[in-house]
Amino acid sequence: MINPSSIDIYTAGIAGVVVIGFIGDIISKRTGFPSIVWLLAFGIILGPVLGVLSKSLLIGLSPIVSTLVLLIVIFNAGLRLNIYQFIRSLSRTSLLAVFNFTMAAVAAILVMLIFRFSLIDALLMGVIVGGTSAAVIPLISREAKMSNQSKNLVTVESILTDPIGIVLTLAIINIILLKDYSVSFAISSVISSFSIAIVLGVIAGFIWVPIMGYLQKDKYEYSYAGSISVAFLIFIIVQYLNGSGPIAALIFGIIVSNGEEIFKWFRYKDVRNFTMTSESKRFNNLITFFTSAFFFVYLGALVSFSDVYAMLIGAGIAAALIIARFISTPIALARSQYTEQDKINASYMVSRGMGAGVLATLPIAYGISGTGSFINIIFVVIVATIIFNSVAALVSSIKEKRGTSDTKSGGQDSKPVGVQQVQNLEREPPTRKVVG
Repeated sequence: MINPSSIDIYTAGIAGVVVIGFIGDIISKRTGFPSIVWLLAFGIILGPVLGVLSKSLLIGLSPIVSTLVLLIVIFNAGLRLNIYQFIRSLSRTSLLAVFNFTMAAVAAILVMLIFRFSLIDALLMGVIVGGTSAAVIPLISREAKMSNQSKNLVTVESILTDPIGIVLTLAIINIILLKDYSVSFAISSVISSFSIAIVLGVIAGFIWVPIMGYLQKDKYEYSYAGSISVAFLIFIIVQYLNGSGPIAALIFGIIVSNGEEIFKWFRYKDVRNFTMTSESKRFNNLITFFTSAFFFVYLGALVSFSDVYAMLIGAGIAAALIIARFISTPIALARSQYTEQDKINASYMVSRGMGAGVLATLPIAYGISGTGSFINIIFVVIVATIIFNSVAALVSSIKEKRGTSDTKSGGQDSKPVGVQQVQNLEREPPTRKVVG
């Protein structure tokens, strides 16, 4: 029989998560400091401090929690990826995303090897922390007084690195699970799994988008609920067929988000309702809010402060990621149209967030030995990179304000050309070209 007092405690906990998430969201929009830190702190209070949430129970729930949250995260990653924006910024932004991801992964791998982890575990950690957070970076960049050009640069980079990190993490996990077989067999199995996922994800997208368009044309509300339901079904079917369910959900999300543009390529007659409506996007934001709030509380409750060794590794990886980015970003942006200030701003955009947090729970969910400390490591990496990023953005914003006030005091005509160009960029609203 369930104890009524336990029900009250868990109900109060759920209400607390929502309130903390709501207040944290307000604070983050006003200050640029992400709510992730407050949610992690609340999870620590409920878990290690008060013992309301049992760590053994939470670890037992890890396969379910990881799967559900990963599906929502990767579906959102697909929804955020605008094909035309990706193509327009393909050369420089893709170079920045791939090069920064590679350098960050290598830096994390070296730290893991120094602390005597196996090469495969080090590779796994490297790809988990390789990409920046698509949820945190746009928020901090908005408060950093960056030019529109550099904001778009770091935002698109974070959107691109989310899928890269997820795909590579799943690939390495599959290889680890097939360790009793040859390397060539493991690689071919991964390719086969991804191929099944891509094909079925594309088919599902091409079937669902016209249906979604019909529903939206007739003003049926909450078509997003249908989209995410289909994503769940695709995930299950592809997994049953020995494919990669998350990759199928990613491809499906990309097609749903870019339905209008994709069907125009095939000269489909009426594509006006083949894009998610504003109501669907708001509903998606609400689902994302609840998912991220509960997940970060869950992650915080799993943290063990007695594992000082893991905390030290996390601090080392965070420092390595920051140093690697300050080296890789200027190299990737060399001889580009970006100003020196743009390069500096992009260099400190190092925050990790929900993507890294979710991926860190997967090895535990799959029962991979030697990865039990990943949660504690990622906790430190997320908190340290967000704090560094927020402080760096604040300092940059203060310097920008001082520079602007000094320029004004010297007279309107004495503005440097670089500052005037940035101000012109900030006044220009972002535009999106639609190619027929």
